[in-house]
Amino acid sequence: MRRRSLGLCALAFVAAAATSCTALLGIGGDYRAETAGDAGADASDAFPAQPGTVAEVTAGRFHTCVRFVSGVAMCWGRDDDFGELGNGTMVSTSVAAPAMGAGLTRLFAGAHDTCGLVSGGAVCAGKGGDGELGDGVGDADSPVPVAVSVFPATPTEIVSGEAFTCALVAGDVYCVGNGGSGVLGNGTTGISLAAVQVGLQGKQATAIAAFNIHACALLVDGSVACWGDDSSGQLGNGEVTPDAGSATPVTVQGLPGAASAVGVGDDFSCAIVGDDANSTVWCWGNNSGGQLGNGDPSVGESATPVQVEGVKGAAALVCGSGHACIGNDYTGGVWCWGKGGSGQLGNDDTSNAFTAVEVSGIGSFPQSLAAGGFHTCAILSSPKVVCWGANDFGQLGNGDTDAESVPTPVMGIP
Repeated sequence: MRRRSLGLCALAFVAAAATSCTALLGIGGDYRAETAGDAGADASDAFPAQPGTVAEVTAGRFHTCVRFVSGVAMCWGRDDDFGELGNGTMVSTSVAAPAMGAGLTRLFAGAHDTCGLVSGGAVCAGKGGDGELGDGVGDADSPVPVAVSVFPATPTEIVSGEAFTCALVAGDVYCVGNGGSGVLGNGTTGISLAAVQVGLQGKQATAIAAFNIHACALLVDGSVACWGDDSSGQLGNGEVTPDAGSATPVTVQGLPGAASAVGVGDDFSCAIVGDDANSTVWCWGNNSGGQLGNGDPSVGESATPVQVEGVKGAAALVCGSGHACIGNDYTGGVWCWGKGGSGQLGNDDTSNAFTAVEVSGIGSFPQSLAAGGFHTCAILSSPKVVCWGANDFGQLGNGDTDAESVPTPVMGIP
């Protein structure tokens, strides 16, 4: 059966950036901490009993989580600013720790938060200063999951940017939080503690993606609509508007066919076009580190989609801050391109890649694939969880804070 996956293009969440975010998040380059964060637990700490088979992996800018088929989750990485691990401690950890409660049916890591679907609703933990946790409260981070109450019904997907969250609800998209650069998609730019409906001009969405300060939706007709910041052409409508962006969705121009998945990074976007062995990947926006994958370093940015070279048969797409990866459903393996300074491309190198490179040691289609800000993770058939890339806060889950340029097993999850 053909497998499909929506890309969260990393850290996917991350919206109206605060003035300090450029330095903190390393926008324009790979993240480098001067000192490693508080690693919390280490390799010698006791690991809790294995809660069953791992079902999915999801990654935020500096943290990673997995959900097990038993409905529980474990998270690791940065937690000391907002409580995004959802375990009540606000202490970063380099090994997996129980998080987000029980009864989870889906799990979504955002830039600085983690959200999950539970029976009859949703919960979120982490950064909530602008109401992005969806509980109707502003100025309130939460290290424990809080009930999401602002959406009209239980979402099927939740994605988050720097300070906003969007949800897919019965084909409609609703957003909440800081609307700077127009990321709420309803024509306004202020903070909203109540969810507002994104103006998709009567069309319904089948998938959504968000990252820094823009978001995109895959629509039922196979088109893609994006809104928010457009400083590098990441909205894909042929224009670059660094001082304005778009507070309402605009249609991506120039995709050669119907899209089947969409992903979003800091200042670029990508989509899979097609649904078979000949499917291709197209990206638009910033290309300073090879994010467009078109093999041409002279192209600094593109406001319309360009084809990622040498990639066909993609069935999973994820985006990080400045890199993207696909799982190939036909030849097997994982392929990545873009910024590689933290090892997030997984090819035993730290160079940027302007065309896709194969991740070392993964020969099969991953059960689940996730891209964080500067790291990438996958569930393999064992199943086992492996991660690679930046590890300043323990987001690789291998018990230390050293970066890895090849897939490394997460401790305690066989």
